[in-house]
Amino acid sequence: MVEKKINEVLHQLYEPVDGKGDPAATEIGVRKTLGALRATLIRQILGDAMLTVVIAILISALLMPLALPFFNQLTNKSISINADNIVFFLSAALCLALVTGLLAGSYPAFYLTSFQPAQVLKGKFIPGGSSGRLRQTLIVFQFMIAIVLVCGVFIMSRQVNFMTGSDPGFNANAKIVLPLRTDEAHKQYDALKEQIRQNGSVKGVSGCSFIPGTPIFRDMNFYPDGGNPDKVVDIDRDVVDVGYLELLNIRLVAGRGFTESRSLDSVRKFILNRTAVSRLGFTPATIVGQYLHFDWLGIKYDFKVIGVMEDFHQNSFREEIRPTLFEMDRSNRRYDYGIASVASADFEGTVRAIGRTWRSLIHDAPFEYSFLDQTIQKQYDEERRVSRIISSFGIIAMIICALGLYGLSSYMAERRFKEIGIRKVLGASVWQIVVMMTAEFVQLVLIAFVIALVTISFESVKSAMGNPVDCLRNE
Repeated sequence: MVEKKINEVLHQLYEPVDGKGDPAATEIGVRKTLGALRATLIRQILGDAMLTVVIAILISALLMPLALPFFNQLTNKSISINADNIVFFLSAALCLALVTGLLAGSYPAFYLTSFQPAQVLKGKFIPGGSSGRLRQTLIVFQFMIAIVLVCGVFIMSRQVNFMTGSDPGFNANAKIVLPLRTDEAHKQYDALKEQIRQNGSVKGVSGCSFIPGTPIFRDMNFYPDGGNPDKVVDIDRDVVDVGYLELLNIRLVAGRGFTESRSLDSVRKFILNRTAVSRLGFTPATIVGQYLHFDWLGIKYDFKVIGVMEDFHQNSFREEIRPTLFEMDRSNRRYDYGIASVASADFEGTVRAIGRTWRSLIHDAPFEYSFLDQTIQKQYDEERRVSRIISSFGIIAMIICALGLYGLSSYMAERRFKEIGIRKVLGASVWQIVVMMTAEFVQLVLIAFVIALVTISFESVKSAMGNPVDCLRNE
């Protein structure tokens, strides 16, 4: 009842309440009354807006040397301002000042100056209608962008945490990788492996052609007994040494692993992963002992499956697990990497000992090494960098939204100053006034939230509403 009474009184006393308190419109009305031409007012308003933008650009230029190192660290770039690019930066700043100044000053310059001064000074000019809708639209758009960025921050953070914290299917901790880049390194692999194993801090040594965390660039097309040669399965091939599965703790789910009997296990014997077994139409228990076939230039080659290993992520979590097989090399010359599993008690001492062993056996290549867990983590550097960038822009967007809302609420409070006074005289409480002033903003934020929610959840809703038969048929 009190609210209804207040609104009736305001309507009777101050029908154009909002328009009467618009300081910008009042100022323009006074200037036009004193003889100012509209063209003069437009130039002055646009000039004031551009001057404000120029001052902001100058302040940002002073802050740039402080912010540039942080930006380079955030984006992993090395941007600097020097004689080669100063012209570009100045041109970009000039264009920014012109465009931003025109956009910021267009409303007061072209809209407010279009009204007759008598309308403004008598309180008959109400800056609502299209201008109010434009203001509301801009608020919704601003908060929609901010909400999308905040959602992006959480999604990217959870994605990075998932990729870096999930089990890849093997153990990469305390594994030293030794690249075998030269012919002498390949020839000395057996001796290098044997001498490194004699170190008490070394738990095991093995070799491979492609270490985990790197793509496998060797594959073949296979089909099983009774299968169609025209319907083959593309399987990645990695050449590994005996003990490779045990070294990385890759679980064997069926059959057996490779043995020291190289002459037995290096002749067309395979260990497949679960994905390859499934693509071939078998189960781990039924494929062991089966033969796979590969046709090349009219010749059919037969390969025997001796074991099945658990799936693991050879590549990053961004990519699906591909069908993969392990095979042994008959001569130990096809291993491009040696991997040593070491105890963490004296890590640095063990590395130095391995270095001395390397230099005593291999003379045409320097001692180089890397850590397997660091190689794995480097796969997600791009995601971490994007996550940091989105987080930073999300924080900036929220600050801008807060500043924009503060400025807009101050403007609205100034315009409705007389209305607020009348409401308080007629008995309105402080809480009622606060609710009245914030209700519009809350509604706009909720609209922005709904729009942003529909936008970011579109693909999820589309997948959830899809026919399950379609995805099951693909399997």
